[in-house]
Amino acid sequence: MIGKITAPRGERVEGLIRYLFGPGRREEHTDPHIVAGWRHPAELEPPLRADGRRDFRRLLGLLNQPHAAMGGWGLARPVWHCSMRAAPGDKMCPMTSGRRSPAT
Repeated sequence: MIGKITAPRGERVEGLIRYLFGPGRREEHTDPHIVAGWRHPAELEPPLRADGRRDFRRLLGLLNQPHAAMGGWGLARPVWHCSMRAAPGDKMCPMTSGRRSPAT
């Protein structure tokens, strides 16, 4: 497993989530989904709307709550992104439907 933290930090989580669930810069985002979180991933997964696009409102609301609760004590740039890439020899994780990711 290889991880990379992207700099600089961002100001708003909305842009990052839309980027991650979009096509990416070189069409590298295929079948994006949430694999871990403070709740079961299926509860956090943005549902599909009637037009086939994702509805991010609930997820973004949940992600923004901690920072909003901090008020003036919150960081100016609270959003950071850690990309993970699985090596070809990594085990398959049942939660990811056959995609390579860290298995526990």
